[in-house]
Amino acid sequence: MKPIERVEALLAGKKLDIPAMNLWKHFPPYDENPKELVKKTIQFQERFNWDFVKVTYQGLYSIQDWGSKIKWPERDCEWPNTCSNVGVVTEFSIKKPEDWKNLNVLPMVQGSMADSILAAKEITKRFKGEAPVVVTVFNPLTTAIKMSGDKMFVHMRQYPEYFKKGLEVITETTINFVKEVVKNEADGIFFATQLGTYDRMSVAEYEEFGRPYDLQILEVVQGKTWFNIMHMHGNAPMFDLLEKYPVQAVNWHDRIVDVKLKDARSKTDKLLIGGVDEFKVLHEATEDELLAHLQDAMDQVEDKRLIFGPGCCVPLYVSEDRFEIAKKLLKKVSQ
Repeated sequence: MKPIERVEALLAGKKLDIPAMNLWKHFPPYDENPKELVKKTIQFQERFNWDFVKVTYQGLYSIQDWGSKIKWPERDCEWPNTCSNVGVVTEFSIKKPEDWKNLNVLPMVQGSMADSILAAKEITKRFKGEAPVVVTVFNPLTTAIKMSGDKMFVHMRQYPEYFKKGLEVITETTINFVKEVVKNEADGIFFATQLGTYDRMSVAEYEEFGRPYDLQILEVVQGKTWFNIMHMHGNAPMFDLLEKYPVQAVNWHDRIVDVKLKDARSKTDKLLIGGVDEFKVLHEATEDELLAHLQDAMDQVEDKRLIFGPGCCVPLYVSEDRFEIAKKLLKKVSQ
């Protein structure tokens, strides 16, 4: 079966002969250039034949065109290896509360937005009909904090009118980006929130500043894509709130938070993506230990509707050779 057929089978409630997997990661420095990102994503997928292709941009792509200053990593690698670091913001574009009301909707025909659309288009074209392609999209709150840092919380709580003006612009920009992704026939989006977590915001705050804007974006893909993933980043995800979003699959740090795979299966009928501790087990476990780790995850999911994956991007210090070991062990995981 092709990867696309395997994911279709899982969504239909069927069991696979061999479990599904995707161990996604960042690709510095290739992710700074759309052609290089396409080349590396294709190489990565052709090597591992994951059950879906995730278009993983550099983590600052959604804020770059709004003027934050970014320091890019030095190239300390040779093709096809990745660098040991990613880009970091050295100066936020949002400094004071009034800055939020001065944001303008970004054009899709230039800068980082155009580059990101091009990369998604070429990757989608390459794997069309072979493997589902999902494009990383940050929710508006995540983009907001990436362009302002923790000052965002002060602005949000003390100057909500200004902050909401900014969120509206970010949301419209994100909607326009997603429309282009849909137009280019991606199979879905990997919709990531880094603030839908109890240790960063209250539920009341997320209901006011997160959910309404999230749903506007997800509305764009309804009936137009078939494999959308809700990524709940953080140490205390608002699982009960976010799993209700109109998506087909959910992903979170199940190995390090209180919501385990078995708990999630009792709460949602969506496809689960997780089960792999990307920080320690994937990095250093013996083959027997890694197999036991994978088996434990599968045993937690009674209906076996699971795609093995990390809680978020696999750290750059983990060699891609370790991915080969994990992929090989799938044949030994009993269902």
